[in-house]
Amino acid sequence: MSTYSMDITGILGLSEYSNIFDYFSIVDHGDDFIIRINEENKENIKFINSMLEDNKFTISDAGFNSYGCYSISAYKTK
Repeated sequence: MSTYSMDITGILGLSEYSNIFDYFSIVDHGDDFIIRINEENKENIKFINSMLEDNKFTISDAGFNSYGCYSISAYKTK
């Protein structure tokens, strides 16, 4: 089992969403995936969570840290 991490900073556009989607294919069944989203992208959190669930990820933990960064821990299921 591997752990993958993605830090999302700056404003998200179509190109960035495409990159996130492409990254999903790298993560294999049973692998952990951590996404950190900066405060600028708060409005995109629900959409990213939905993308994860639609791509067979289970979110195991999510929330803001004391610096305003939102972290999502998920793992890929079959």
